[in-house]
Amino acid sequence: MIVIRTTLISLIQLSLLGAVSLNAQTEQDHPAGMIMEMLDRHFDANRAMNHVAFFTQFWRVGGGPGYDSCIAYIEKELRLEDFSHASNNPSPSSARYQVLEDIPSHDVWHPEDAVLSLEVPEERILSSYAQTPLLLCVNSFPTDVSAPLVFVSGGSRESDFEQVNVAGKIVLTDEPPQVVFPLALRRGALGVISSHAPPHNRPSEYPHIVAEGRIPIDTTHKSFALKISSPLAQELKALLAYQEVRLKVKIRSSFSRSPIKTLAVEIPGVQKPQERIVLVAHLDHYKPGANDNASGSATLLEIARSFQQLLRKGSLTPPSRTITFLWVDEYDGTEFWMKRHRSELSDIQAVFVLDMVGGDPEKTGGLFRVERMPDPAVIWMRPPDQHSGWGIGRWKKEKLFGSFLNDFFLSVIKLRQSQTDWRATENVWEGGSDHDPFLRNGIPALLSWHFPDFAYHSSLDGLANISAKEMQNAGVSIGSAAMTLALGTEAAAKSILEIVYAASVRRLDLLNEMAAIEVTDAQVHGEENLRAVRKHEKEILDAWGMWYEQALRSVVKIPAGGSSKALEELVESRLATHRRKIQEISLSLGL
Repeated sequence: MIVIRTTLISLIQLSLLGAVSLNAQTEQDHPAGMIMEMLDRHFDANRAMNHVAFFTQFWRVGGGPGYDSCIAYIEKELRLEDFSHASNNPSPSSARYQVLEDIPSHDVWHPEDAVLSLEVPEERILSSYAQTPLLLCVNSFPTDVSAPLVFVSGGSRESDFEQVNVAGKIVLTDEPPQVVFPLALRRGALGVISSHAPPHNRPSEYPHIVAEGRIPIDTTHKSFALKISSPLAQELKALLAYQEVRLKVKIRSSFSRSPIKTLAVEIPGVQKPQERIVLVAHLDHYKPGANDNASGSATLLEIARSFQQLLRKGSLTPPSRTITFLWVDEYDGTEFWMKRHRSELSDIQAVFVLDMVGGDPEKTGGLFRVERMPDPAVIWMRPPDQHSGWGIGRWKKEKLFGSFLNDFFLSVIKLRQSQTDWRATENVWEGGSDHDPFLRNGIPALLSWHFPDFAYHSSLDGLANISAKEMQNAGVSIGSAAMTLALGTEAAAKSILEIVYAASVRRLDLLNEMAAIEVTDAQVHGEENLRAVRKHEKEILDAWGMWYEQALRSVVKIPAGGSSKALEELVESRLATHRRKIQEISLSLGL
């Protein structure tokens, strides 16, 4: 394992976002600066909060009535802003929307109601769907059953059931329901009740939190699983310690192949309408699902409304490229839309995904984050790169491709920070949202989100944790970056070239410092070790060198009118300097 000295880590343990510097001159000349100023005046954060409040009323399953109600709500809001329905044959320059419908390949579960009651030793309601929608685990079948309760310690292994008879009973467990469910049903259990909450939900601080749960669709047993809080589970276990406990479970739910709707909005480009800048938010989720992802869907709607107002007033130049807004069923809806536009995917210039952009950091503990598209740090992670705590994504090094998008968007975030008290950070690619399908198709895509968030996928992910100011900062930043690329001016391309080049210099300087320490340390451990370390450092240096070479070259795609000779010469000049720097580092370290 390569070890980096802690003294170096203490010097550079800063996010790349924190390393971006903007002086007064670059703030004024930043390609997104004027758009940010206009968008900031038109973005209505209170209106965005109203959108969130509406969305959180529903359990939003794609193909279900709650999800469809939210689609209809967005349609109504769009019509108020003079977006035309595509079926009405608007003029080619008119902003328009359409609702696409696709049949899923699997049955879609629809929750309706659930009540969990105690029958013995007394009769009372313990929990209900009306009170806590996440009582119901996804894919639970309709049920009306009365049965004894039995506690299984663990429940994730066959051996956990050897000393307990669960046949004809309801199993109580502290483990995740999807793990216990198959084992319990094989031994004749009627269903499962779980109090499990992952560590990120901080159950010791929020004992009444109920975390989302799901089970596989089981058409043989047609059984169920419920989620309850830890205090309620403790109460039931205390009762079981000295007497029989009998529960009644009543569930109303259904399954269907109802069409999953995708709402697509387009502001047509006037010069290169076939080229797109895409903004995506998934609309589906459990109830209430405020940060995840009512906040992203609401912020996306407010960006679209603000653009339309600015364009109607003539305050903003019509974009050269088409701007596409998508409200989707996470992953499925994105895949559906991409299949419909398979022949046009190569014309997508950049994708911005909004997922959990409204969480109040003071309440949830999670800052706004930019999840960069995959770069070599996803394979060789070193300071100042960091993970969010959500998880570690796997990306093959041969699938890496460089783009200006990472450093350009980070510079936009930094610009917004210079104007406000907004706190933001970044992390390497981890995956888990709608940027992934685009990335797998070689399309530059970024995720904007908040994490950690103690309320993530839980009953506490409600409106009280949402910040209007946070949505405004996120929406203004994302919208400014998207419109800058949609306008596609040569001046913006030249500015972005310098942003990317400066970022490449910072990255190479850090690699040089770290490699120098590794090589120095390796010299005392013998020639064989030294060769191995030099080979490893060369691999990392070459990977970043290639990634930034591609990123610098990608700048020529920014001008909608095509790159000029002057821009191409500037790019070649920066590339030549970039290559020389890599050669100098290699020679100085004997790589």
